[in-house]
Amino acid sequence: MLTLDMVLAVISQPALMTILAISAGLAWPLGRRARPDRPRLGALFVFTLGAVLSATAITVSWRPSPVLIPSYLDGFGDPAYLVGEFAGSREKIANIGLFLPLGLLAGLLWRRPAAILGLLAALTFTIELWQAFIGRGGDAVDVVHNTVGALLGLMLAGLPTRLRPGRLPSP
Repeated sequence: MLTLDMVLAVISQPALMTILAISAGLAWPLGRRARPDRPRLGALFVFTLGAVLSATAITVSWRPSPVLIPSYLDGFGDPAYLVGEFAGSREKIANIGLFLPLGLLAGLLWRRPAAILGLLAALTFTIELWQAFIGRGGDAVDVVHNTVGALLGLMLAGLPTRLRPGRLPSP
């Protein structure tokens, strides 16, 4: 549930508001170029991408330091850490939900799910690396959850094609 405290926390961060404003300004021109035949969907994708970036790439206290990067990268070497307690907390579920709309919108815009999933996985890897650099503590588990969210979005985007009459097996 959205609370007044949440709204105030968002609007009180100038960097976050700047990225959102830039995303809103670029959404229509870039969205039209992404898919001229589906400009609204393209604009929604661009704005959603900007919202994800503003939520993940900003920190209140800027403390750039490469010290946290090795521990972030080490997380990828421990499979039990990556999948242990999968979706076991609100934060993990939120990470899935964060990238689900991007996967869904990208899947509706472009028909290359493997390429889209690879790009969104690379995006979340880069965001988490950035978070480690700025002192926000990037986490390899977040990359897994964000990528699963993107995959779920892509699967949802593909449902209309799979559910068309004639595509279902006959009894």
